[in-house]
Amino acid sequence: MAFLMQFANRWSSLGWLGGKIVRFVFFLVFITAIFKHISTVAGYNLQEVALFFLTFNVVDIIAQLFFRGLYMVGRDIREGDMDFYLIQPLNPLFRISSNLIDFLDFLTLIPVLILTGILLPKLLGPLSNLELFLHILLYLCLCLNGVIIAFSIHVLIASLTVRTQQMETTIWLYRDVVSLGRFPVDVYSEGLRFFLTFGFPIAVMVSYPSKALIGILSLEKIIFAFVLAFFLSILSHRVWKASLKHYCSVSS
Repeated sequence: MAFLMQFANRWSSLGWLGGKIVRFVFFLVFITAIFKHISTVAGYNLQEVALFFLTFNVVDIIAQLFFRGLYMVGRDIREGDMDFYLIQPLNPLFRISSNLIDFLDFLTLIPVLILTGILLPKLLGPLSNLELFLHILLYLCLCLNGVIIAFSIHVLIASLTVRTQQMETTIWLYRDVVSLGRFPVDVYSEGLRFFLTFGFPIAVMVSYPSKALIGILSLEKIIFAFVLAFFLSILSHRVWKASLKHYCSVSS
């Protein structure tokens, strides 16, 4: 149903898709232009910075692809659709999360995955087959871990929306902060790095997978990443359930 809705107007969908791809290409051009004047950024070369950027897109696009429905919680509450979700024999959080699947993001994800696959041999060439397998496996696990963290943050924002019926400002604040993950967090000041790791864990979402792939992420930080995702997933679900207890129907 989501696919048919998006492609009912093909020209509109192609325009959105073209805009996403142009933005992605322009940022790659921007990174390449930077490295024409300098050799490294915070100790990372062009290929490594490109990996951070591609990993950011992998995690962010997957989150946008599957969790876009959470952006509509405010509208669902104001229009009364939330009442119907709560009386249906289905988990309301799953119902809301899967309410809008963005297939345009799926098409955008394809070139990102292709470029990441092209880049991997250049970064992991000297490794043995076993080391190559372990590095890629850890990278994929941490990317999935980043998606779980992104989902948890979306659920926390949706929980706040249930309480206040206001989401636009909060979700765009999230979008602005998460965009800092396009570059390695090492380029930022120490205070901002601390905030992006422990306060708003963008670094754990998008920087940790890249660092693990190139072999510079410590075991302690790997454990911390998985523990953080587990903690945030539990916290977000508890906050969501608590928010539903305070939900007032539009007919109240």
